[in-house]
Amino acid sequence: EGRNAVSLPTPDIDSQKQGTVKVQIKVDREGNVVEATPGVKGSTTLDNYLLSVARKAALQSRFDSNPDAPYYQIGTITYIFRVK
Repeated sequence: EGRNAVSLPTPDIDSQKQGTVKVQIKVDREGNVVEATPGVKGSTTLDNYLLSVARKAALQSRFDSNPDAPYYQIGTITYIFRVK
């Protein structure tokens, strides 16, 4: 809450698998994602491959810095994988 995404990379996926993966993230004051836990409540798949690529993309995400924010803030990023 109160943070804006600066960069939200698209997961690099090489699969025909589909589903929604919700990733809980921990963001520091500088806007770095320092922890990412995929497969939290709201996910529709627990496929290891999709969880892995979602976690990797979440860890590469960046948010705006806020020196007045708590040292860490918790939030989520939702990735929806569809067959193309």
